Amino acid sequence: MKNLKILRNVKIVFWFIILIIIGLLGYQNKAFFMAKHSFELKLPFLSIVHTPELSNAVLFLIFFVTGFLIAYFFSLAKRFKSKKTIKDLKTAGASHQDDISTLKKEVETLRIKPSGYNAEPERTEP
Repeated sequence: MKNLKILRNVKIVFWFIILIIIGLLGYQNKAFFMAKHSFELKLPFLSIVHTPELSNAVLFLIFFVTGFLIAYFFSLAKRFKSKKTIKDLKTAGASHQDDISTLKKEVETLRIKPSGYNAEPERTEP
């Protein structure tokens, strides 16, 4: 239990340091992130399409969120399959536990000897 608290605190400190480094990176390169760019798309069957001028920080954010969403949706089917597998394994484990408890009760009833039964046979002396 104590180790979990220590690990939780280490994780919080780790992420805090990562955020500080990212913040410093953004602050020291503010000119780059605030520079604005416009893109154009030339297709033979369409007229030229221009995007509005966006800062690099907004473009980074858009591409990061897009990548995150793509990764999320590709892993969604795997997550559903894993949840079903976990549910099936939990029900199998519960049924096995029931079997174990009934077998333990059966063993206990077999261990208890009837009152009229002696474990050692009576000896008669000649």
